[in-house]
Amino acid sequence: MFLDTVIVVGMNDETDSASKSKEVPGMFEGPLRPLFLRLAMPILMGMLFNLLYTMVDTFFISAIDKSNPAIIGGTGLIFPVMFLAIALANGAMVGVSSLVSRAIGEKNTKLLNRVADSGLALGLALGLVIVLCGYAFSNRLVAAMGAEADYAMYALAYFRWILPGLGLMIAFHVLIGVVQGEGQMKYMMITMVAGNLINIVLDPFFILDNVGPLPGLGMGVSGAALATIIGQSLAGLYLIWVFASKKTVVPVAWKVRHIRLKIIGQIVAVGFPGALSMMLMAMSFLIVNRVLIDIDPRSVTAASLCGRLDQLVLMPIFALSAALMTVVGQNMGRGQIERARKAWKTGAMMAVVATLSAATTLVIAAPYVYRAFSSDPAVLSYTVRQTRIVEYSFVFASLAMMARSVFQAMGRPWPGLIITALRMVGLVLPFALFFVYVLDWGIYGVWGGMIAGNILGAIISLGWVRVYWNRLESGKIDYAHTKV
Repeated sequence: MFLDTVIVVGMNDETDSASKSKEVPGMFEGPLRPLFLRLAMPILMGMLFNLLYTMVDTFFISAIDKSNPAIIGGTGLIFPVMFLAIALANGAMVGVSSLVSRAIGEKNTKLLNRVADSGLALGLALGLVIVLCGYAFSNRLVAAMGAEADYAMYALAYFRWILPGLGLMIAFHVLIGVVQGEGQMKYMMITMVAGNLINIVLDPFFILDNVGPLPGLGMGVSGAALATIIGQSLAGLYLIWVFASKKTVVPVAWKVRHIRLKIIGQIVAVGFPGALSMMLMAMSFLIVNRVLIDIDPRSVTAASLCGRLDQLVLMPIFALSAALMTVVGQNMGRGQIERARKAWKTGAMMAVVATLSAATTLVIAAPYVYRAFSSDPAVLSYTVRQTRIVEYSFVFASLAMMARSVFQAMGRPWPGLIITALRMVGLVLPFALFFVYVLDWGIYGVWGGMIAGNILGAIISLGWVRVYWNRLESGKIDYAHTKV
C-alpha cells in the first residue's frame, strides 16, 4: 500500500478537448529521440544566447582594463553567493515543472488551475527575502569569500546592483517552470533569447564610457548588472503576456484565493531538495575559491573564465535534463512506466554524446577563445590547462545530472540531493583538499578532485537509478501523485 493516493479529477468535454489541443505531439507514444530533440532544442537555443550574452558580458567587463585581473576575478568571486539565489529560482522552477508534468499526465485539472498562482506567491516571497538579506549582509558575504582590495570593490559594486534582478528571477522562474512542465519549450526559448539579446545590446553602453562615436554611461561592472536586470525584466513581461493570452494549459488567475498551501507544499517538497543541492554546490565553489586563492589569486580569475565557457558543455545536459523531466513526469502520470524508463535511457545516451562533442569543441578552441578575455599569461595558461584536463569529466557529470532529473520528475527529489551532496561535498572537496594540501599537487589537485568527483558520482547515480526503476516496475514503490 502506498502512502500517496492520486486525486482523480473529472474533466468536462470542453476542458479535455482544450487540454488535448495543447498536448505535445508524441509525448505518450512514438519514437523518443525526435521528441527529445523537439523539447530540448528550443531550450538549447535559449541557452546558446545565454552563452553568447555571458561571453559578450565578460568581454566588455574585461575591456574596462584587461591588465587588471581583479575586475573579472571580483565579479567571479560573487558568483557563488548569486548561486544561492539561482538555486532558489531553479528549485521553484523544478518544483513547479515536476508538479505540472505529473498533473497533466493525471489530468488533474483542479491542481493545474491553481498551481501558477500558488507558485508565484512562493516565488515573490523568496525573492523579497533574497533582496533584503543581500543588502543587509553584502559586506560580510564578500569578506567571507576572502576578497580584498580591488577584488572586494568590484565584487560589491556588481552584487549591490544585481540584487533586485535576483529577486525578480525567482518569480519569473515559476512561470518558466509551468511552460516547461507543459512541454511548451518555445516560450522558454523566446523568453531566454529576448532577455539575452536586450542584455547584449545594452551591455557596452552601460559598461563603457564610449561605444565607438556614441557615448556610454561608463558604469563599469555596475552597468553590466543593470543591463542584466533590464533585459530580464522585459523578457519577464513577455512571459506574463503568454499567460495573459491563454496560450498555456495552466492559467494564471492573479487571485489570492487561488493560492493553496498544499500546492506550495508540493512545490517545496520537490524544489527545496533541488535548491539545497545547488546551494551545496555553491558552498563547494566557495571552498574551492579559497583553495585557489591560496595557490594563486590569478587562478581564481582563470576558474571564473572557465566556469563561464563551461556552459558550452553543460548546456546540452541542462536542455536534455529539462526535456527528460517533462517526458518522465507526464508519462508516469499517465501510468506508462515502461515508456518513462525508456525515456531515461534515451536521454542519458543523448546527453553523453552531446557532452562529448561539446567538450571536444571547447578543448580545441580554448587556446584561442580565452585570449579575448585576458592578456595575463598566467591566467591564460591556467584556463587552457583546466579546460584540457577537466572538460571530458563532464561526460560523467551529465549522467548524474540526468539521474537527478528522473527523481525530480517522479516527485522524489531526495535521491538527487544525496547524489549531488556525495559528488560535491563527499567526493570533489575531500579529494581536492587531499591532493592540494597533503600530496602538494597545487592547482592540479583541484582539477583532480573535480575529475574524481564526477566519475565516482556517475557510478553511484547509475546504480541508484537502476535499482529505483526495478522497484518501480515490480510495484514495491510508486511515484508521488499530485494532490489538491
